[in-house]
Amino acid sequence: MNRPLALLRAGAVAALALAAAAAALGWHVAGRIHREALLASYDHGPETYDDARVVAVDSASIVLVPAADENARVARDGRWSVLDRRGSGRTGRVLRRDAATGGVVRDFRSDGIPPSPGDSVELRLDYYAGDPLRSLGLPFDTIAIATELGPAEAWLVPGPRADAWFLFVHGKAASPRQALRALGVVHGLGYTALAIRYRNDLSAPPSPDGYYHYGATEWRDLEAAVRFAIDRGARRVVLMGTSMGGGIVAAFLERSSLAPSVDAAILDSPMLDFEKTIDWGVAQAVLPGLGIPLPAFAGTLGKRVASWSYGVDWSASDYLDAADSIRAPLLVFHGERDTVVPYASSRELARRVPRLVRLVSFPGADHAEGWNVDSLTYNGAIRDFLARNVDAAAEVR
Repeated sequence: MNRPLALLRAGAVAALALAAAAAALGWHVAGRIHREALLASYDHGPETYDDARVVAVDSASIVLVPAADENARVARDGRWSVLDRRGSGRTGRVLRRDAATGGVVRDFRSDGIPPSPGDSVELRLDYYAGDPLRSLGLPFDTIAIATELGPAEAWLVPGPRADAWFLFVHGKAASPRQALRALGVVHGLGYTALAIRYRNDLSAPPSPDGYYHYGATEWRDLEAAVRFAIDRGARRVVLMGTSMGGGIVAAFLERSSLAPSVDAAILDSPMLDFEKTIDWGVAQAVLPGLGIPLPAFAGTLGKRVASWSYGVDWSASDYLDAADSIRAPLLVFHGERDTVVPYASSRELARRVPRLVRLVSFPGADHAEGWNVDSLTYNGAIRDFLARNVDAAAEVR
């Protein structure tokens, strides 16, 4: 065979193989975007309890041995819920290391049935596992907000200041329980609080396409909740959104006709650019079965396939691009070790609108862990922010 022709054929075969591999990676990433980011499903698979194994437990402490794939929460200070298959509890600071077992001894409080030695447990973000009454002793009502898709459930916690309302928007596939971490300080300041649900939540209508849109459509459900508050006497309105909830708040502030009614907003680990969040996930991903980093081009191809196949409009959920249209002062919390939403997005928001944004960083925190790792700083920042931007502004008016 002619040698140049053979080399040409070999090169063509290699090029086709590389193209096929690239296409396969693109479809792999697009499939993950569809399953893990877009598809709104209430079936998140079986519960897992594999962060640590319980060595010993008593009324005030628990000894945990981290699992092989150790969740960093097991061995570092922070306030987490501790769940096993039977019950739950709450853990606080690390007391000491247990040399005999290699375990970590921590503060512990049972919520009823404590885990037993030998149990596998999970340490989770939601420190409070109940409702406002069970968790904080605050009476509340479960109400329905009339959204454009139908009624969506919400928790209404009355406060002494009936004209000052604080609305909480939780993150993707989470629940109003996320509000409980900040609800205590907010209620202590007298606010009436409303922790909402939105489309694709349990106890809320599904979206027509069954997809999350990271604020691009969900902001309308927040708008319905703001209208509900105003109709019931709210004259000062503060919003707080966590993770995707932060994107929903940002979308509302950029797009809603009711945005001028909002005095201030708090964003915790906000998802401000869905595309950059996907890029951040790809940068940390590995090739299936090989354990080597996923090449960047796989993310580029995957996003294109997701646009073609699932109709993703990446620009619709970019809230950094129009951030200068926001008029409300913003308090932004973000952990510098966030593995879900890039910390750089909050830093970019502060750079774009420095006159409005106060960024509070938590050096040791992963996604939405600011309150858990340093509740004193977190709560203090909320008190100071509201005093400066809501109460002081109201006195001037």
